Amino acid sequence: MVSYELDRFGGWKGKRFQATGYFRVEKDERWWLVTPEGNAFLSFGINHLHPDLWRQNFNQATWKSRLGVADIYGSEFVPALKEWFVETCRRYGINTVGVHSDLSIANHQQPTLPYVQPIEYVDIPHYRDDVVDEDFVDVFSDSFRTHCDQMAKKIAAPLQDDPFLFAYAMTDCPLLTEEDCRERTDTIGGAPRKSRIGWPRRLRNLPRTAPGKQAYTETMRVIYQSQITEFNDTYDTSFESFEDLLDAESWRPDTDLSNGNENRDNVEFLKKVVSEYYQTARESILRHDPNHLFIGDKLNANTDSLDTLLPITSKYTDVIFIQMYGRYEVQGRGFDRWTKVTDKPFINGDTSYTMITENMPRPYGPVADDLAQRAEWTDELFINAFARPEFIGWHYCGLIDTPNLIPSKRLRQHSGFLDTHGTPYPDLEAVLNRRTKEMYKIATGGTKRR
Repeated sequence: MVSYELDRFGGWKGKRFQATGYFRVEKDERWWLVTPEGNAFLSFGINHLHPDLWRQNFNQATWKSRLGVADIYGSEFVPALKEWFVETCRRYGINTVGVHSDLSIANHQQPTLPYVQPIEYVDIPHYRDDVVDEDFVDVFSDSFRTHCDQMAKKIAAPLQDDPFLFAYAMTDCPLLTEEDCRERTDTIGGAPRKSRIGWPRRLRNLPRTAPGKQAYTETMRVIYQSQITEFNDTYDTSFESFEDLLDAESWRPDTDLSNGNENRDNVEFLKKVVSEYYQTARESILRHDPNHLFIGDKLNANTDSLDTLLPITSKYTDVIFIQMYGRYEVQGRGFDRWTKVTDKPFINGDTSYTMITENMPRPYGPVADDLAQRAEWTDELFINAFARPEFIGWHYCGLIDTPNLIPSKRLRQHSGFLDTHGTPYPDLEAVLNRRTKEMYKIATGGTKRR
């Protein structure tokens, strides 16, 4: 009988690799994470440990009782919440703190679970309605390199010897492609969102002194083989030379989406932008912490970001870190495509299934008809995804329900696998309890796909 004994990091002692003292990846028949002690590891993480969710008017009395604290805002709250969190993770087989969690709670005093450390060099996440043009910074500039180095020195340098640090992750689904940046009538926050300028349009309209404008002009020179007349034909412009283009500020603030050549040009330049961004980010981290994994942005696989940019980002990251909501049949088709592009492991860093309840009329994510269907979809994804040789992690969204009783959640809500008072949903609880115990068996072919 195969033993599934785990080490202190959650690694499976039944499959051994070289121990380096830090998390790493290795391919042996399938891809694995490897714990600092040298054991095979698959990451089943949890997102959204945010203390304010436990301090709402409608649930704080429950949590005072559950946590055994007299004051939900007192000094005893943080250690009590951490103790409850760690015990809950162990109960359900959760072995990683995902990128969307308050590490001051999860790592209070010292880390107990492997965790993802955010290091957000650019502030252009998909969920924010207040991203402005200036947030698409010039990643070719010396100031951006200095910014990255200073941030890495502050965040990464102190963590270089931490064996529980699983990986560094950057921005949550950054706005990259035209599809990411376009106007939407409905967003996660529930309100209309205006279109965003994005990196290609932002940098091509800067003055000639901007390194990003210089990089754009050189990219166009290469694409058009130094033929400015052909460039003019695409953009209906009258530049005499590419030097004139370099001098032109605010010359084209909008993109004509019906113009195939312009769309091609923007994609080609975006690839150069993202390459520069990733190279600078990775080098800054490695300069201050050479010991840990770099997994890059959590790329939005529900838009065209991953399909467009995976050939670029995969050159710099140790793991492909994505967000994708959908039934397994949808996610599986994506993995089928992406594994033809890169031979690297994948983690879906934010996904789950939801259902409508009295105080969650508009939950974010695929909405199941009822709890039984929600549990069925969860089971289906768990078995099929972890059976894939490239799949090494799922970070579940999220821990407890965030109903419309919370002011910021009145328009859209998130479903947890526990309700807002910490009571588990029985069918979902049964699936998670069963499948997390079988995770390494599934990964080695002991449990067949559905």
